[in-house]
Amino acid sequence: MAKVGFIGAGKIGQTIAYSAMVSGAVDEAVIYDIIPELPEKYEHELRHAFATRGIKLEVLGTNSLDDVSGMDIIVISAGKPRKPGMSRRDLFVDNAKIMIDLGNKLPAKNPGAIYLMVANPVDMMASVFMKYSKQFTISAGDQVETMRMRSFIAKKLKLPVSAVDGFVGGEHGEDAVVLWSTVKIKGQPVDKYNVNKDEVTDYVKKIPGEIIRVIGGTTWGPGTIIADIIKAFALNENRVMSIATPREYEKEIIHVSAPTVVGSSIGPSLETLLDEKDRWSLNASMKDFYEVYKDNLKQLEQTMKA
Repeated sequence: MAKVGFIGAGKIGQTIAYSAMVSGAVDEAVIYDIIPELPEKYEHELRHAFATRGIKLEVLGTNSLDDVSGMDIIVISAGKPRKPGMSRRDLFVDNAKIMIDLGNKLPAKNPGAIYLMVANPVDMMASVFMKYSKQFTISAGDQVETMRMRSFIAKKLKLPVSAVDGFVGGEHGEDAVVLWSTVKIKGQPVDKYNVNKDEVTDYVKKIPGEIIRVIGGTTWGPGTIIADIIKAFALNENRVMSIATPREYEKEIIHVSAPTVVGSSIGPSLETLLDEKDRWSLNASMKDFYEVYKDNLKQLEQTMKA
């Protein structure tokens, strides 16, 4: 079990926190937000829920970042949310400024903590946070897309989702790629089944926007899936998940997802086990990520100088 700090108590932050706490992976939690009273009142909600479930867990809601101290893992969802019609990348400059501020303040009171980025654009925010904080940072990456992919194939084939395996990699969002060499159905290669690969890819990329358009945001899917990443780390499950870990590309630290073992330590990556086509897709994703990321960093630096 772990001490977990949750930075951001918006809809997704609340969902992640609740899901992680009821999973049994957390023995102490601190929930921080800048909005007055919000984390405190959310703390009351959690205490009421835990009372009926008989959950023993120390939880504190606070508007003081100083209370986020001695954590094992810090989950960052703070930032502007994606709105209908927006790309995740549209949020870069505004949310990067928040990451820089947090990166300057959190490490001193949380030595040895691992940081899990959730705020969008999630992979780039992980890279920004690590660049300025110098702390080991991972991104929730494409684990959410991975579960969307598995659930869609299972629905199409009228199978339990447990019969479908495989991963999505690359950058989280519109540039994610299904790693088809990893996809198995009942232990057999996907090509033995009638699966429309274009339809699967289209679903994985477009369903978040459709959910946002109708519901206003994606919460329960990502919230539950990201809580599983916390659980894998806290309980040392050594579970293979498609998270984005730091890697060096053109002398810059970037975050791009590949199947990776997640336990109390992060890694190894299973990228070398992919076939040539999937490895090429990941390399192409890294190149695209780097080019956009460098352009965004320049824009960020210009706004900070203004």
